[in-house]
Amino acid sequence: MNVNKTNPYDVEYHIAEIYDKYETQLHDVKFILELIKKSQCKKILEPFCGTGRILLPIAEKGLKITGIDGSEVMLNQLHKKLKLKPANVGEMVKIIKADLTKYFWPRDYDLIILGGNCLFELSSLEEQELILRKAYNSLNSGGYIFIDNDNIENELPDTWCNLGVENESFPTGVCNDGTVLKGYSKTTYVDKKNKIWRARKRIEVYQNNHLLNEYEWEIQKHPIGYSEIVSIIEKLNLSVINVWNGTQNREKYTSNSNRATFWLQKNNNFS
Repeated sequence: MNVNKTNPYDVEYHIAEIYDKYETQLHDVKFILELIKKSQCKKILEPFCGTGRILLPIAEKGLKITGIDGSEVMLNQLHKKLKLKPANVGEMVKIIKADLTKYFWPRDYDLIILGGNCLFELSSLEEQELILRKAYNSLNSGGYIFIDNDNIENELPDTWCNLGVENESFPTGVCNDGTVLKGYSKTTYVDKKNKIWRARKRIEVYQNNHLLNEYEWEIQKHPIGYSEIVSIIEKLNLSVINVWNGTQNREKYTSNSNRATFWLQKNNNFS
């Protein structure tokens, strides 16, 4: 189902280190921990767990959490971090490497975390609905789903539609061993109305100012919006407990919000 043939996080092993330099925010983690405590969730699943930015603080609270990700590079970084934690933290964590669109997700969870803009990693609305169905089916009755994404409603903004121009993009940065990554993105196709975006991605890898490697691949994304998530929720018979404009200020969602953060609850065994 996934039209993307390349996992962008597995192109070069230094990407995980650059990712950790970019993704350092804690406000969403703090918010999730508060929701977990309030809802008394004991068994948690985080698809798209990456290097463990959200997963590890939850395990450190003594909660059982399973992380699933399709990137070997990102999960290797997570394993390295776990080795630096006390043994009791590692005992709380189970890690699975799998393509989330194909894998049969484990069941009987109290909470599924779809955070960190993870739905934007998918190529179509159909894939996003598939992921939400899998999340629903993995929940216990009365369990919760947390969703947190940028909110792009109606059509792609003009900033996504600059065809043929190559711009610097993630992963760009300097690693601890001096390796330099320079990432680039060139938009190759846009369906503005249906919000389909394709690009040619490129990475240059340097050491001591010498080009060591260069990688190229194609990618497609569908930036999901509030109304599309709501339409999927209605099919799954989930209750919307709350929707916020992100986790930083925790303001209520409005039609002008640039982020949509959902707290949902499973009503029954409908699937």
